[in-house]
Amino acid sequence: MRRTMLLVAALLMGSTPLVLASEHGQSGHHGHARGEMAESRHAVRGIYLGYDAETHRISVAHEEIPGVMRAMRMNLRLAEGDSAPALAEGERIRFTMTGRVEEGMSWYADSIEGLPADTELELPERLREMIGH
Repeated sequence: MRRTMLLVAALLMGSTPLVLASEHGQSGHHGHARGEMAESRHAVRGIYLGYDAETHRISVAHEEIPGVMRAMRMNLRLAEGDSAPALAEGERIRFTMTGRVEEGMSWYADSIEGLPADTELELPERLREMIGH
């Protein structure tokens, strides 16, 4: 009952529940849902770090998503049927990152496209050092 009331209050106020990022910023860490949310979509820029065919995921280091999560390295799922992006490791990209409540929060990447090589990204120095770019 309380959860329903919070959801109704959030909808009436026009707010979107936040998704908080892991404090560790290590590969494979994902945001965790706070409140109930069916889907959360965000336009994101970052650096492509590779594709894992076994898990059908890409690895990226992305800029901060204001009000959602800090800049970090993440492994993002690709939707079933999406092919691996034809990108080189270290390439600057933009994409849509979608959070879906499944068994916990799952993060997906789609509409992935390369950016010009001279695109300036706002990534913390600590993250740049961690990923080597």
